[in-house]
Amino acid sequence: MSKPKQKQLTIRMNADLYARAQKKCSASFGIGLSPLIKVFLKAFVSQGGVGFYIGDEDLCKMFTRWLRKKSFEKFRKGCAPLPGPRLKDLYDL
Repeated sequence: MSKPKQKQLTIRMNADLYARAQKKCSASFGIGLSPLIKVFLKAFVSQGGVGFYIGDEDLCKMFTRWLRKKSFEKFRKGCAPLPGPRLKDLYDL
């Protein structure tokens, strides 16, 4: 039986975010970042919407508004950008 083909994902992030994420994964769950990202991606592709809960209430609301905005923008190609949260706003929260 052959192994399924695998792909590699490279994610760029600032060093502080990487160190904090690595530390929390290790301290809280005893895992590395790779298994955590795989769980998130599996939930994302197998469930409706995002597939997992995002942070505290403020972040969750902003993330939901950002997703809704992106969905509307998908059908409005060529139009002016909609007001609302930007991806940068999510990172800054």
